Amino acid sequence: MLRQIRLSGIVVLAGALPGHAQISAEQVWTMWQDLSANMGYSLTAETQRRDGDRLVLEQVLAGTTTDIATLRLPIAEILMRDRGDGTVEVTMSPSIELTMQVKEPDADPVDMAMRLDQEGYVAVVSGTPESPKVDFTATSLTMSQIAPKVDGKEVPMTMSAILGGLRGSTTLDRSAATDITYDLTAETLDIGVDATNPETGGTMRMEARAQSLSGNFAGTLPQSMPQGAELPVLLNAGLRGNGGYIIGPMTFDFSIEEDGNTAKAQGTASSAQVDIGMDPAGLRYSAGATGLDITASGSAIPFPDFRVTASEYRLGLTLPLTKSEIPSDFGLLLRLADLTLPEGVWAMIDPQGRLSRDPATVEVDATGKATLFEDLTSQAAQEPGATIGQFDALTINRLQAKAAGAELTGQGAFIFDNSDMQTFPGIPRPAGTAELTLTGGNALLDNLLALGLVPQDQLMGFRMMLALFTRPGEGPDTLTSKIEMTPEGQILANGQRIQ
Repeated sequence: MLRQIRLSGIVVLAGALPGHAQISAEQVWTMWQDLSANMGYSLTAETQRRDGDRLVLEQVLAGTTTDIATLRLPIAEILMRDRGDGTVEVTMSPSIELTMQVKEPDADPVDMAMRLDQEGYVAVVSGTPESPKVDFTATSLTMSQIAPKVDGKEVPMTMSAILGGLRGSTTLDRSAATDITYDLTAETLDIGVDATNPETGGTMRMEARAQSLSGNFAGTLPQSMPQGAELPVLLNAGLRGNGGYIIGPMTFDFSIEEDGNTAKAQGTASSAQVDIGMDPAGLRYSAGATGLDITASGSAIPFPDFRVTASEYRLGLTLPLTKSEIPSDFGLLLRLADLTLPEGVWAMIDPQGRLSRDPATVEVDATGKATLFEDLTSQAAQEPGATIGQFDALTINRLQAKAAGAELTGQGAFIFDNSDMQTFPGIPRPAGTAELTLTGGNALLDNLLALGLVPQDQLMGFRMMLALFTRPGEGPDTLTSKIEMTPEGQILANGQRIQ
């Protein structure tokens, strides 16, 4: 995790180089060096000289070395020009190459390299030494991975990403720790991947294109980020951040060939969005897309084209990261809305057309409280059999499953007594209530029986369970259920004790 933070920092400093500049060229350079040191890597220039209103930096090198990795980012030339109005213009060499060598215990050494090519990059730095601002533009920025090597042997794989029409800004506040804000927009993003399995000759190719991108970040870097420090240590020292990006319309084309077998997929989406935040309270992550339309084909798919669509997909996760005596928030959100399947799938399971083909929806939205006994990313938490925490409370904000003409909805809330692991062996005793509603359930069971998908004896068992746990609702073919778990360990269904 720490290595990823440092790598991201170097890429940002290279791709948005002047994001750490001052009101004079020399202050720009000093500022960048100070921030680099705070992030745990060195920044030097073999030659530093004045040429009129320009500070010329030649053979610039950013790098860091840890117990398992060495990272180097050389830049042939950086030009910082005093514009005469208290601002500085920054440009740099059009191409730079980042290299990284990794040697982990009991693993083959890995050599990786990435080339960064920019066209028309210009940045203007303004503000004060304590609070600089950078505005930058670029016609394009291309990031290309050079084929990596494992134990000295080249792996035939290339990846590239091209951002077009970039515009953005960065601000810093260095009054105490370093507060950073970052905004970026791009007109287009093109991604390409081409890989070959050196042992089998199998290939994998992917192309994707997106439009109307925007991203943002706001965070704080502690005054020092010591090498080897675990994430909880950095969080407690002041590391925190929140950011995300939004993508407009996008397309992709993906194919795999291996041992005579093929698989292909093409698709589009109307939009996508990712948000992530991290601070001592925990990790917050949300990702989703709208307007999904995906078509797949291949030797293992028994249809010419397998097409699925969905109006929305979303995944959300909230996790505590640091140990605490006070329960912390956690959460999970999973939503797949208006999913449609091709008629060929329906024809296989329902040739008579009994089941509703209406779009299906699944959603789970749950939050709760948990107490961590160990930092979630610490070495102690990774030990086999380690008890890292306990659940204290769970709230089911929304439960929905709608498909084939039936729909189940529900909500509930429970607290857990972790001192009682005997009433329900192996889990803390819960207490709370859940309320469920099922519509169209009996009709679905009848259709499944008629199609031969559910045997008669199993159907009778399902109906007996429904009779035990539910009661008739207000509408036709509607069943409701209220499940209560009491502090004494009893389980009630609609007021009737079943345990």
